[in-house]
Amino acid sequence: MKSNAGTVSAYLDALPPERRKALETLRGMIEKAAPKARGSMKYGFPSWDWNGPMFALASKPNGMELYVAEADLVARRKKSFGDVEVGTTSLRFKRIEDLNLAVVAGLLADAADRRKGGPTASRA
Repeated sequence: MKSNAGTVSAYLDALPPERRKALETLRGMIEKAAPKARGSMKYGFPSWDWNGPMFALASKPNGMELYVAEADLVARRKKSFGDVEVGTTSLRFKRIEDLNLAVVAGLLADAADRRKGGPTASRA
């Protein structure tokens, strides 16, 4: 759900417990993979920027989503994420248990590694 929350923490605090726990888990993984990324609220959702938009989280009526701005990195792992819907830059899931968190951690780390080179780092 889109929110008027002013901070990532306020957004997460307003969620039902199961969703809060799931998105807090992903938040922790994002912040571990990309400690230099700056978390803020954009378009009503928690987002992280580092040399441009990088990650976002969302709680929506039919589930939750993780957005990763590196579409090619998402595509390479498309069949490995678990029982989830995979879009160009998003993973849609109903329960955190449906996600293969080891694969997600690798995706987040690779996206962060790419951003270390700046906003024009190679996309190869």
